[in-house]
Amino acid sequence: MVGAKKEEVEYHGKKDASEAKTRGGWLRTGDMCHRDADGWLYFDFRKGGGLRRHGDFILPEYVEKALADLPEVNDVCVYGIPADTGAPGESDIVAAIVPANGNEAIDAKKIYALLGKALEKNSIPSYLQIVSEIPKTASEKNLDRLLREEFRPNAPNVISLG
Repeated sequence: MVGAKKEEVEYHGKKDASEAKTRGGWLRTGDMCHRDADGWLYFDFRKGGGLRRHGDFILPEYVEKALADLPEVNDVCVYGIPADTGAPGESDIVAAIVPANGNEAIDAKKIYALLGKALEKNSIPSYLQIVSEIPKTASEKNLDRLLREEFRPNAPNVISLG
């Protein structure tokens, strides 16, 4: 449009990040997609959304899917915390889960065994964080930062799978 004002994306106080996000006039979301033989586009994952664990990149969405498929789990949010090893950039994986039917007595050994069939060993969470609900935004996106703030490895609602 002639004379239209250019819309800008700007991160508060992060000019360099803002410029990188919109370089070349394109909004770079980091969404990774693929096109099938019929020309349909499919969303795969968001670039940079992975967690690094023992040098591997783990996509939380895949771990969430494996847990969500279990009848014991009503809702799930997977996120990373700094690794116990202290290795820079490495994460331990936490799966915050809402037990099905309000049952707080989770059989962690059973869940670990079931995840072992669905995921590579490195993708199995280090911890289960049992919660009554997963906090969400108005658009139903998981608010993992709130779960992360509440996480303590020795809390009564946390089970170590490691």
